[in-house]
Amino acid sequence: MTPPSTRHRAPVSDRGEQPSTSTPLSRRALLRGGAAAGVAVAAGWSLTACDSGPSQRQLDAQALLPHAQAAFRQQTAAAQLAPRNTAYTEALGTVADQRGQHLTALRDEINRLHSSIAAQIETPAPTPTASVQALAGELEQSAKAAATSCLETSGFTAGLLGSISASCQTLAKVQLA
Repeated sequence: MTPPSTRHRAPVSDRGEQPSTSTPLSRRALLRGGAAAGVAVAAGWSLTACDSGPSQRQLDAQALLPHAQAAFRQQTAAAQLAPRNTAYTEALGTVADQRGQHLTALRDEINRLHSSIAAQIETPAPTPTASVQALAGELEQSAKAAATSCLETSGFTAGLLGSISASCQTLAKVQLA
């Protein structure tokens, strides 16, 4: 029988050291492990790059789109009504000019935020604006919509919408009164 003091000891090498219990890592195993890690990292990056919906910039541009479309339609309506309503020709020219400036500012901001949305701005009105009073009503609606959107945004966009709201109120209540 083996003496109790040597029963549970690990074998000792010739030099008095404990032998290694791990096998040496071959070059092939190291390359396989590196390739697997590379594939895992690439898969992780591709999963995080998946489309998770529209970006905040795209949402901001989308929120400005109805304001730009209204500016386009109202500019067009004012230009079309001016020759038929001689009493309001000058006022309608001012409305067309101001709404054209609003359109330019909104288009520039939409292009800055997400340029592909700008292509949707120039959609014609389903029915043309029939009268100066109808245009004044549309301008008041645009003023209210811009004021509401102004409260929901911040920074330059909020200032732009606030300015457009005030201008539309003035156009509706002063120019077309």
